[in-house]
Amino acid sequence: MLTANILTTMGTQRLIFTDLDGSLLDHNTYSHKPAISLLETLNQVGIPVILTSSKTLAEIVPLRETISNSHPFIVENGAGIYVPMNYFSYLPSSWTENEEFMLYSKSPSREVILEIIDTCSQQFKMEYQTFYHLFEREGSDGISRVTGLLAHQSESANKREFSETIIWLSTDSRKQEFIETLNSKGLSVEQGGRFLSVTGHASKGRALKYLTNIFKQQHDVNLCETLAIGDAANDKSMLEIADTALIIRSRHHMPPKLKRTDGISISKEIGPKGWVSGVTSWLQNF
Repeated sequence: MLTANILTTMGTQRLIFTDLDGSLLDHNTYSHKPAISLLETLNQVGIPVILTSSKTLAEIVPLRETISNSHPFIVENGAGIYVPMNYFSYLPSSWTENEEFMLYSKSPSREVILEIIDTCSQQFKMEYQTFYHLFEREGSDGISRVTGLLAHQSESANKREFSETIIWLSTDSRKQEFIETLNSKGLSVEQGGRFLSVTGHASKGRALKYLTNIFKQQHDVNLCETLAIGDAANDKSMLEIADTALIIRSRHHMPPKLKRTDGISISKEIGPKGWVSGVTSWLQNF
């Protein structure tokens, strides 16, 4: 059994930043069942598991309750960072109150992002769908059809604040042209396991770095050691900058290729089983 004495040294805070779909959650069933025991252990020994996802606030809040997670979390591919009220002894003034959380975001609103995307509608006619317009036409059934989510989950997936999700319908070469066009208009585009995610200048890597610095500013923390976990291209930014990167193997796509050459491991197993084995191996270093 792991203990806090084994895992924690004076002044060092270890942090796990994890992607959800295809990593902590099974790609098809969205189940985290294989990880239940390890999540409980990490909570007991004081290693925060920071959910870092393209998912929305409305999606992540019930998931946090399901897995008994009370730590900060990152939504919409880094566009928003939420921290439970009174979690930290200090937060900069740039944070704002949002219900029971403090929020940090510098991303434009979903409405602004949609306006920019719509300027591309003639150039890329019939080659993409946005969640917003799909929901407008078909309601939650439309999003359920492309994601496999239940109706209430699809409604939560559409409650985006700082980003838009795009279903790409054309070729890879046209997708690259589309991404470059949006980049030229000041937007960032990330490829997830299924869809494209469009934000302002945000990424999971930027959010990881910013939140890690907040942890370092707490009076009892001198050093943070970070593990980033992901399976897709939209995880690359955090996998590149964390102290250690764990890539979860997928049945649906190749592992993302990183520039870094050390501190990387690729799980042998798929989804949450790979998550468990990879995190367990990481813990053996302490």
